[in-house]
Amino acid sequence: MALRVRSIFLLMPMVALAACAPAPNPAIGRSEAIECPLPVPAERDVTCALISVPERHARPQGPVIELAVAQFKSPNPDAAADPLVLNNGGPGDSNFEGFFPVLASPLGEALLAQRDVVLIELRGLYHSVPNLVADEVFEEQLTMVGEDVSGPEANARLLDAMRRTQARFVDEGIDLPAYNHVEMAADIDFVLTELGYGQFNLFGTSAGTMVAQDVLRGYSDRLRAVVLNAAVPDGPTLFEEMFLNAARSLQTYFTMCEADAACAAAYPDAEVRFLHLLSELNTAPVEVRVANPITGDSTTLVLNGDKIASWTFVSLYGNTQIVRSLDRLSHGDYTEIQNDPGIFFPMPRFAYALGYTALVAANPDFTAAVEPVPDGYQPFVDGLALFFSPHLMEASRELWKDERTSWETTEPLVSDAPTLILNGALDHVIPKDDLARLASGLANSHVFIFEGVAHAPVDVGDCALTMMLAFLADPSTAPDSACMADYRHTFALPD
Repeated sequence: MALRVRSIFLLMPMVALAACAPAPNPAIGRSEAIECPLPVPAERDVTCALISVPERHARPQGPVIELAVAQFKSPNPDAAADPLVLNNGGPGDSNFEGFFPVLASPLGEALLAQRDVVLIELRGLYHSVPNLVADEVFEEQLTMVGEDVSGPEANARLLDAMRRTQARFVDEGIDLPAYNHVEMAADIDFVLTELGYGQFNLFGTSAGTMVAQDVLRGYSDRLRAVVLNAAVPDGPTLFEEMFLNAARSLQTYFTMCEADAACAAAYPDAEVRFLHLLSELNTAPVEVRVANPITGDSTTLVLNGDKIASWTFVSLYGNTQIVRSLDRLSHGDYTEIQNDPGIFFPMPRFAYALGYTALVAANPDFTAAVEPVPDGYQPFVDGLALFFSPHLMEASRELWKDERTSWETTEPLVSDAPTLILNGALDHVIPKDDLARLASGLANSHVFIFEGVAHAPVDVGDCALTMMLAFLADPSTAPDSACMADYRHTFALPD
C-alpha cells in the first residue's frame, strides 16, 4: 500500500508539469500527397507525399519541416510486413535522385518482390523543404572550372561562399544545427510510424551508413535487418586520417603494380611519373575542352596538379585501374577526364551544406591533423583540398554552430540487430582495419571485405547484391559468400 501511495504523490507533480507544457505543433504528422518528382514505370505502385516532422524532435512544440516520402508497394500479396528503407551517400546525395532509377530497374523488381520499399528524402536533401542546396558554393565551383586555382585558394573561396550560404539559411529561419544524423534517425523512426509500419529493414551506402548507425543506436528494437554498403565508422579518425589514407591507398596501387611483372613492364616508373606530373602541371597547367554536364555546352577546363590530385581522389572511389588512368595522364592523354569531367562542376541537386552540418555535428572535436605522408606525396595531399577537405571542414565549423547534441559524441554503438557489412579491400577512404571497431558493438554482425573492390561492393557487381538479397530474406544467418572469390584484382594493360 505504501508503494501505491508514494506512486500517487510522485505522479502529481508530473501531471501538473504536463498541464503546463507547451502543446505540440498541430502540423506534426501532416501528410500532403504530391506528384512524384521523378518518373517511375507504370507497373510500379508508388505514392509520394510531404510529411511534416519536428525540426527538433525533442521540441515538438517548435517549427516543423517537410520530408518528401515515396512509398513503393510490393506487388507480392504475401510480401513481408517490414519494408526496406534506402539511404544514399554524400552526405548530401538525394535519396530520391539516387534510388528512383534503381527501383525502376530489375534490381528494384527483385527488392519489391520481397517487401515494400520506402524512400525518405531526409531533412536538408533536395526534394524536402527546406533543402540545404548551396547555390553560392556551386557558383564558386563553376567559376573555378576555367581557372588555374590551387587547393588553398579554392578552400578560401569556398569558405567565403559557405559564409554567404549560411547567412542566407539563417535569414530564412533554418535551424542549421538541427540538420544532423541524430535528427535524421528520428525522422526515419517517425515516418515509418506514420506510414503504419512496425519493424523495418535499413540499407545505407557510404555516408548513409553513418545515419544507419544512429538508427541502430536509438531505434535498434525496430530494425529487423541492416545492410551497410561501404560502411563508414563514425568518429573523428575519418577526417583526421583522410589525406594519409588516400596517399597510402594510391601508393599501394603503385607497389602492387611494381610487384606484378606485366604491370611493371606496361607502366614503368608509374609512381615517379605521376608525382612529377602533379609538379609539372602546377607549374604549367593545360587546357582541355569538356562538355558542361549541366548544360551540355563546350567549355574550357584548366587542369593543374591540384585538380589532377582531386580527380585522382574521386576516381579512387571506384576506379581500381587507377594506375592505367594515371599513366594515360602522364602521357598527355586526358580522354578519361574529358569523357567524365563531372567532379569539376557543381551538382545542382546535391545538398552541399547538409554534408557540413551533419559531419560537424557528428565530429565536433576533430582536428585536421598534419600526418606524415609517404615521401613525395605532399603535392598529392595538398591538391586533395580543392573541393572537400578536413581543413575546409575544420575552418567552416563555426558556421554550423554545433551544439554537441549528437549521440555520436556520447553513446557507443551497441546493438544486436542483424547487420551485414560489405566493404572493399582497396577503399582509400576507410581502411579495412577500421571496420573492427564498428563491428565490435554489433553483436549479430557479419563483415565481408571484397578483394579487388574499392569503396562500395554493392555498386560493382551481382555478388554483393545477391548476398544482400539473401540476408534480407533471412537475417538470422550469414549469406553465402562463395561468389567473392571472383573479385581478385588484376591490372588492366594498355589497349
